[in-house]
Amino acid sequence: MIDLWEAVGRLATAAGLSGLIGFERQVAQKAAGMRTHMLVGLGAGLFTLVGAEAFGGGDPTRVAAQVVTGIGFLGAGAILRHGVSVLGLTTAAGLWTVAAVGVAAGIGEMVLALAATATALVVLYVLGFIDRLGMARRGGTAILEVSVVDDQHMISVLDSARDMTGREDRVAIQESGAQGHRLQVTVDAQGSDEVLMQLLALDGVERVRRQKQA
Repeated sequence: MIDLWEAVGRLATAAGLSGLIGFERQVAQKAAGMRTHMLVGLGAGLFTLVGAEAFGGGDPTRVAAQVVTGIGFLGAGAILRHGVSVLGLTTAAGLWTVAAVGVAAGIGEMVLALAATATALVVLYVLGFIDRLGMARRGGTAILEVSVVDDQHMISVLDSARDMTGREDRVAIQESGAQGHRLQVTVDAQGSDEVLMQLLALDGVERVRRQKQA
């Protein structure tokens, strides 16, 4: 049996390392941010710790298997499919990773937990920066087609879309009439996923889809 302070240290390590991973997701304005990642890591660490120590030396591998199963449901909630786009995969993978970090910390494998966290941060920050740099050099843009339910909401959605893009010339009325009300919104490719979700959350927006560009 481990003493109380060592158990507390393991749980604090699980939460702290998970928070480092979650911080990047919060800065990127994803649905699951720093607090969510910290709680997942803390919970995984506590389940592992209790399973291994509280009942006379249980098998932590059985607890870890249940953590992996449970985190699958939570990760699935972070994934959204919209048309041909699938959003939230990186966030779901981050939650899965912090659960593993929590398990490692819970059984006392601190070096392994630190190494996994460092690797995850390299993937999120360094590779993410390289990806954004490549987009910036290409000057990539994305065109989003916004379907509005009626004329009553058309003006408010139009104004909101202009605020999101920061440029009035990037928003145009594609079609407005008996057959439908649609806006064409041009955004930077780098932030297109966030703008898509923001547009979809507006009152009166029925659908947002990414147009294929030649």
